[in-house]
Amino acid sequence: MTTALVTTPRQRLRATLAAAALGSTLLGGCAVFSPMQTDVAYRAADGENATFGNLDVRGLVVVSRADGQSGNITGQLVNTGNEDMDVAFASEGGPGGKVTVPRHSSVSLGEGGSSSLPTVKAEPGDVLQLQVTTPGTGQNLLTVPVLPPNNYYKGYAASPSPSSSDSPSASPSASPSASPSASPSASPSASPSATPTS
Repeated sequence: MTTALVTTPRQRLRATLAAAALGSTLLGGCAVFSPMQTDVAYRAADGENATFGNLDVRGLVVVSRADGQSGNITGQLVNTGNEDMDVAFASEGGPGGKVTVPRHSSVSLGEGGSSSLPTVKAEPGDVLQLQVTTPGTGQNLLTVPVLPPNNYYKGYAASPSPSSSDSPSASPSASPSASPSASPSASPSASPSATPTS
């Protein structure tokens, strides 16, 4: 003769609640051993961040086509001081541009010629020692990545160096243009834009 286990609805409810409590404890315990992402400082961008006195450098990269070509410095400069600040750039390839950051403001670097380097001595994908000079802190070295002008950085490449094969022909045009342009063309500003900060 076999004895069957007799269960009542109350016993099944207790067993279900106990299993649910045990399951939630086991699954919730996984988070105990995983660090919270907000507790770990990280760069969410491609560029380098640094602080030199009253100057905060954010997301600084150099965009260049190849080793030996010119490059543009891209990123943001934030002046937290009470006076305007002149910031100069240089690298192994020579001096770069100079930018004035107004007091309590930020300047975005990118397509303008004032934040370019005449020669970048690193391939895209490598790093470059960039010298950032401010009046308050003097010369500061910052290791920044050199990125190719692809995807997000496509519009930030410096103009390619002209070669002899790219020079215009010397022959005059057979028919000069007789119709003047009726509307002026708008072109983006070549200087970095200043944005006030609070």
